[in-house]
Amino acid sequence: MPKQIKLDPARADITCRQPKKKIGILAFGSLIGDPGPEIGPRIIMRIKTQTPFGVEYGRYSGKGRGGAPTLVPHEAGSSVSGEILVLDDALTVDDARNILWRRECGIAGSGKKRTENSIVLVREITDSPCVSTVIYTDFRSDGKIDKPKADELARHAIQSVKASDEGKDGITYLLDNIAAGIKTPLTSPYKDEILKQTKTKSLQEALREAKKS
Repeated sequence: MPKQIKLDPARADITCRQPKKKIGILAFGSLIGDPGPEIGPRIIMRIKTQTPFGVEYGRYSGKGRGGAPTLVPHEAGSSVSGEILVLDDALTVDDARNILWRRECGIAGSGKKRTENSIVLVREITDSPCVSTVIYTDFRSDGKIDKPKADELARHAIQSVKASDEGKDGITYLLDNIAAGIKTPLTSPYKDEILKQTKTKSLQEALREAKKS
């Protein structure tokens, strides 16, 4: 389990002056802008924060993203900017765990519940000053890249452009994360490798080139 440190809101955030909320989801990466059809309607508040564990491009995704590298808790990473998606009080903690698990498994709306042998894990933090229980997605160690390297990440990201659903490729994912202020130790070298391998000068240009090649 990733080493945990205290989960604090950003200093400028005044939401913690309100009564403590019941349940929230710690989002980093695509979950911030694309929470999905089950989570999205239940969000009542967003609290900016830093992840209390290291995050890195440490996993190759499934078919929907065409094997693109995605952000996961990883010992090779660093704390990154994130948000606590505070959910309405009608949800139980177990309900929240299940909808987060379904979102990460790509089966939102199916009604399925978490299984013990799933590679997708839902962990929790209970020391937030704003929310009683904060849950987040993790993966079993056998579902992560042991030692992620920029050149290999770039190769998978480029290949994912044609193999993924529209807008779910690794280059778009990296672009969105950079725009959200998410920076890991590999962000810059990973970006540079994509530009090098596509012989382009920007990620937008690299995306266009990958679609053609």
